[in-house]
Formats: sequence, C-alpha cells, structure tokens
Amino acid sequence: MRDISHTKNHRFYTEIDRLCLLSKNLYNYGNYLVRQSFIFEKTNLSYYDLQKTLSTQPDYQAIPAKVSQQILMILDRNTEKLFSSKRSL
Repeated sequence: MRDISHTKNHRFYTEIDRLCLLSKNLYNYGNYLVRQSFIFEKTNLSYYDLQKTLSTQPDYQAIPAKVSQQILMILDRNTEKLFSSKRSL
C-alpha cells in the first residue's frame, strides 16, 4: 500500500484543507444541536431532524450533498452509540 502525504506544497492541499474544515464545522454544529436538544428538551435529534435543520447552512451547502449527508449520518450513528451505552449503565 502506498502512503500518500499531503504536505502544504501538494497541489490539492488547499482544497483538502478547505473540505476538512467545512466537514469539521458541520459535524461540530450538528453535535452542538444534538447536545442542546438533549440537555434542554430531553430529546435526541434524529438524522432527519439534523438534515432538515442544517441543509440551509453554508457549511452544508459548500460540500457536495452526498458528503454532507454522510457526515450527519456518522454523527447520528455516534450519538446513538452514546445514548445506548448510557442506557445500559
């Protein structure tokens, strides 16, 4: 397997860095909404709630829709694991 290094002088570095930042921002904003919903409303936002709420956000729209949806699916999967582990305690 070949190791691919993305150094700052790599021709795609700027685009990769931009997409990573947008992905991180989308995940963190979604995570913030999930946490606030749980803390203040005692509810868990589903993937569909997050997707509907965040689909108008600039970070969501700056990334291809498939990628934004996958980021939110990952967040949903992670929060489901967290809530299920808390229930089993």
